Amino acid sequence: MNSILFLENPILRRELFTRLRSPKTFLAILSVAILSSLLVLLRWPSDATIDLISQGSLQVFRPVAFALAVAVMMLIPAFPATALVSERRRGTLSLLLNSPTTPFHIYLGKFAGNVLLAFIIFSACLPALAGCYAMGGISLVDHIGPLLLVLFGMAVQYTAVGLWVSVLVNSADASLRWTYATVLALAVLSIGPTVFVGKLTGIKSLLAHWMTAISPISALQAITGSQAQAGEIGISTSWIEFLGVSLVITVFLAVFTLIQLDPRLLERARPTGKVVGRTRSVKPFGGWFRRVSYLVDPQRTKASIPWWLNPVMVKEFRTRKFGRLHWLLRLIAVSGIVSLLLTVVAATGTVSWGVDRIAPTMVLLQVALLLLLGPCLGANLIAAEVESGGWELLRASPISPLRILVGKLMSTIWTLLLMLLATLPGYLVMGYIQPAMSGQVGNVLISLVIAVFMVTTLSACISAFCRTTAVATATSYAVLLTLFAGTLLIWVARGKPFGPLLVERALLLNPAAAALAEMKTPGFELYRLTPDSWYVGAGISFVCLAILTARIWRMTRPN
Repeated sequence: MNSILFLENPILRRELFTRLRSPKTFLAILSVAILSSLLVLLRWPSDATIDLISQGSLQVFRPVAFALAVAVMMLIPAFPATALVSERRRGTLSLLLNSPTTPFHIYLGKFAGNVLLAFIIFSACLPALAGCYAMGGISLVDHIGPLLLVLFGMAVQYTAVGLWVSVLVNSADASLRWTYATVLALAVLSIGPTVFVGKLTGIKSLLAHWMTAISPISALQAITGSQAQAGEIGISTSWIEFLGVSLVITVFLAVFTLIQLDPRLLERARPTGKVVGRTRSVKPFGGWFRRVSYLVDPQRTKASIPWWLNPVMVKEFRTRKFGRLHWLLRLIAVSGIVSLLLTVVAATGTVSWGVDRIAPTMVLLQVALLLLLGPCLGANLIAAEVESGGWELLRASPISPLRILVGKLMSTIWTLLLMLLATLPGYLVMGYIQPAMSGQVGNVLISLVIAVFMVTTLSACISAFCRTTAVATATSYAVLLTLFAGTLLIWVARGKPFGPLLVERALLLNPAAAALAEMKTPGFELYRLTPDSWYVGAGISFVCLAILTARIWRMTRPN
């Protein structure tokens, strides 16, 4: 009887049927099916024998497992991240809360609808997993079953995260940004405490162990038989611990979300803004000070913008949240503190690591920040203007399309470059500790600068072809994660099924892989990716820039 009532939930039926009718769901199912099947078919044996003893099937099962985990992180959070905030923006959430439907049933319908959708999407990978099982060497109890449970735990946990963020924010694009940021923190940054604690004992080690259990990386390592690599830094949690921690996080987030589903809490007054006026400074040269002070304080007012400054760039810095002074200072401070902490670990030998082990960790953290902030900034450049109606004002202004393009791009590039510059003290200290790494550090910085231009131009190009910021943000995250994480999946499957030449060609598309190769990271030291990777990255940026230029020129023409 309870199961029948559960299926009769009107919110569940509406959410599930609406998602199933969407072309995006069909594309997600098709992508999962094609990706997982190709990874198996490329390694399918040519003779009619199965492998019961060797590790050949595990070498195919491993990239399939990690590819499915990346697909969960890319596809699943997008749906719940816009579920509640879209209802509130349309005014239907208040109607639902004042109807006979209880907040618990509303949340249950949204939650169960997304989990069932995840089941439907990842049922497309079952033929590939059956192919891995038919090849021999893996079992249902030790490999396929735990993998499906981990994917289910990720879907449940990230659905709860998306609904929790969706009930707190005021726009769909902000909900997507914060949801993917939280997912990234839970999946990747939760391993950070283990980096500093290492294999020490005590309460700190216990806390670091359970924080690491939040991430599915260690669980996947244990399932795919590659836990020895993760065990070098103390990551040794099991998939059972991951499921337990995911259940606890899901319950807590569900309780917090249900508390917020109160009509009185959802009635939020719109900000009235600030009344500002021109003030004259009593100090000499006060006017000139105000004219250049926007570089460090975008909230100051001034009479006019000098001719040598791009007004579109100034407008972006003044109106964008990440362009204001306090956000820039927070961004720079966090990046600098993290890099210096990693340098302290290398200098003091807390976990018996050297500079050659800490430097790749810094590179991965910088790339993670780029992938987190880059789509947030770049996807808003054009789509936000079109959605809000501001693009019509830009079309009517005397500003040329080229100046609009330069101003939009530079507002994002300067922000991301400031983040990279904040980590320079860490690299300088490492170069002082180990002078032989000075040339490698220079090449790493060049690779990261190329990554900044790639992330910015790709996100801006996608933004120019989208009508809403939410779609542009989700698409940018999907494309960039496919480019950066997808090439690393090919690297994970090196040897079988992918040969060394194909792996090297794929890694040329990823500036982060070039930076890791320069730092002689284990597994990357055999590849010579520079300077070819720089040329490929510059070529991708140039193509995206050319497409974006043509698109902006077309959008500024009269109808």
